Amino acid sequence: MTTRRAVLRLIGGAAAAALARPARAAGSAGLVVGVYGACVAEAGGQQRPLRLGAPVNVGDTLVVPDGARLKVRMSDGSILSLASGTRLAVAEYRSDAAGNRESAELSLAQGLLRAVVTRTERPAKFEVATAVGTGGVRGTDWFIEARPGSAQVGVLSGSVALTSAATGRSVVIPSRWGGRLEAGRDPVMPRVWAPSEFDAVIARTDVK
Repeated sequence: MTTRRAVLRLIGGAAAAALARPARAAGSAGLVVGVYGACVAEAGGQQRPLRLGAPVNVGDTLVVPDGARLKVRMSDGSILSLASGTRLAVAEYRSDAAGNRESAELSLAQGLLRAVVTRTERPAKFEVATAVGTGGVRGTDWFIEARPGSAQVGVLSGSVALTSAATGRSVVIPSRWGGRLEAGRDPVMPRVWAPSEFDAVIARTDVK
């Protein structure tokens, strides 16, 4: 059975005016604000090193090798933290002149991503694709981990509706809970995550 891609969506609420910032140049999605190890961006068959202040562009695939970590501030002020062993493609990231997100599409091929997503003044798309199902995100601070044949979500604030691509069935994961989805199956019923479980994913995505 061919596995369809998972999409995690976040619909933002009202944004604080203090978070507004000028729009980035065309094609630019964000800037590196934290890096540990030899992280690179792949685009057009080429690689370039990611150092502090380096731009992240639409079309880049961010590659975080084993033992490395990466943190990116996106054009709308959202913060993406990538753990060791993560590959994340930036398919689309658009913000208006005030810095409000209009549309964001990311694809997590493998690894662990933490997204602290800025709220917007109006509904705005924020999607993260994995390999196993579809989720609707209603929160600002959450984790998603993509592994071969499965995905796992942990929610620090807000909630996530995680839907199986194979069966169409969903579960809602509330704040401080976690859930799991395997290819071809219904989502596992969510459960409360222990503080140690959140501590573990926070530690893996933290860039000192």
